[in-house]
Amino acid sequence: MDYKNQPMGFKIKQINNVYEKDLTERLKKLGITSSQCAVLDYLFHTDKEEVNQIDIEKNLNLKNPTVTGLLKRLDENGFVFCVPSNTDKRRKKVYLTEKAYDIQRRMEADRKKMDKTLTLGMTKREIEAAHKLLDKMLYNIAEP
Repeated sequence: MDYKNQPMGFKIKQINNVYEKDLTERLKKLGITSSQCAVLDYLFHTDKEEVNQIDIEKNLNLKNPTVTGLLKRLDENGFVFCVPSNTDKRRKKVYLTEKAYDIQRRMEADRKKMDKTLTLGMTKREIEAAHKLLDKMLYNIAEP
């Protein structure tokens, strides 16, 4: 197949499809999906002291029903727990559990392996340039 003439968005979608499939297979052993991994990753690395569902929606560019479902499954499986906010009962504060911290290292190792595969044959400079370009693309297309 001639990849040179495909629209950029189509290429990105193809990369994402393969990445999601492979990552989901790897993460299945940990009892989570790639989407749940993204939520956990955000919670592990955020600087915010308290995180609510809206923070997750904004930072992962996801809609409310999607995040509600992800949090419900993560809660049911013991990776997070959610408590209603004291000031607004519609908002939930989200906290990681010990079980989430137990899989963090393995989860991040799987993602690093995937990144290594994605950047195979690329120099450090090319990888940095790819990050900058992808950041710019995401900024260009993301909702304000």
